[in-house]
Amino acid sequence: MSSETLLIGCSYLHNIDPRQINSSKFKIRATPGAGNQSMAARVIHECSQQNFDRVVVIWSGINRIDIPIGKDLHNVQSKEKSGEYKYGYFTELGDMVWYHSGGWALSGCSDPCPGFLQNFFKHQYKGSTDRYLSDFSLLSVLQAQSFLASRNIPYNMSFIYDIDADYADSKFGPGLGQIDRNSPLNALVDWTTFSLEKPMFEYGLTTDQMTEDRFHPTSDCMIEWINAYMGIDLTS
Repeated sequence: MSSETLLIGCSYLHNIDPRQINSSKFKIRATPGAGNQSMAARVIHECSQQNFDRVVVIWSGINRIDIPIGKDLHNVQSKEKSGEYKYGYFTELGDMVWYHSGGWALSGCSDPCPGFLQNFFKHQYKGSTDRYLSDFSLLSVLQAQSFLASRNIPYNMSFIYDIDADYADSKFGPGLGQIDRNSPLNALVDWTTFSLEKPMFEYGLTTDQMTEDRFHPTSDCMIEWINAYMGIDLTS
């Protein structure tokens, strides 16, 4: 029986060219704009659908908040004439559909995101602190780690960027965020499972392998990074 590795992430992994990887061994499940709450839920959902020999999670921005709604409510949201939803930043996990804000005052806080979700995201961010947002992500990491450990599934983790860096004044700050290491949840995370030496964003900048938006590394860069820092060759 062939072994399969599951990779969970946001737009970073979503942008890896599927023609460049061995799709019989590696399954990428990623949604642009996804936050860490939905990614933790996706780890459990995907592992409930099939068995994986390893799971890789590239966590997203600390500032990103997700909210789940029911499938029936999702189905009646506005669509284009083409049939595509006007707001496309969501992840369907069975009867649960996670909507993604993208970060502080980003896509989820403006049209075409459904109005009732805009209001939720706006109020969440209006009353948030670094600790509040950090705890959201730390809870997500703990949820995924606890599940994977309970099933004896080996795993690797990282964040798309250096979560200890201060990007508040950069144009990417709203979708990133700095972790609050003083949170009591921080000590509960098994950080030995993380590759944090030089995350994808900083690695892409250092090696000059970024796409035109200067936020996303190229597909080649991400494949190279996963091989160099996690020892996983997606092309083999």
